[in-house]
Amino acid sequence: MKRYVWTLFGAVIVAGISLATWAGASNQGNKEALNAYKKMEQARNQENKSLNESSNNFTLSDFSIPGALLSEADKISKYKGSNIHELLTAHGEKLSFMMEGDEVKGIAIATDTEPIMAGGEKTGPELFDLHEKIKNDVGDNVNIMYFSYAGGFVFVATDNEGEESLWLDQRAAQFLELSPHVQLDSEEVLQRIRNNINQ
Repeated sequence: MKRYVWTLFGAVIVAGISLATWAGASNQGNKEALNAYKKMEQARNQENKSLNESSNNFTLSDFSIPGALLSEADKISKYKGSNIHELLTAHGEKLSFMMEGDEVKGIAIATDTEPIMAGGEKTGPELFDLHEKIKNDVGDNVNIMYFSYAGGFVFVATDNEGEESLWLDQRAAQFLELSPHVQLDSEEVLQRIRNNINQ
């Protein structure tokens, strides 16, 4: 019986170590993106010692927004529905915010294991405010994901009843000639995307 207990105890320890190793690896992309951002800020502020030291205080937001890829033009043109979720494919990237205390300094995009990009000093505060506005307008339990479009970002918000709305940052809104930072109907945004495809 003792041998069984020790074997079981050993298996639990090994499982715990494996889980801790996996958890560390799964956050590696974000860590590398954060470190890259810190180095970038340090290089930019090497003349200013106080700014250089402040980059050591950067952390990542305690939440991230999953990303998706928008389908190719041909599929979008043929699509007859009005729900953009059906044209999105999750790709494992997540958007997090670079924070210094309560201040948003930029964004990091990474998979669980690899960094994709870090930066966006202007984009970061805009997207953070947009995320907070969606939660205020739609509700805390809203499900939010994003996709990149025309160098900008489109947030797709789904409420508890499955109703979908789209929210555009300044760049995507300008390209689609729609209003930024307001709740938009998916069908309207899809029609503008189709119009751009057909031009």
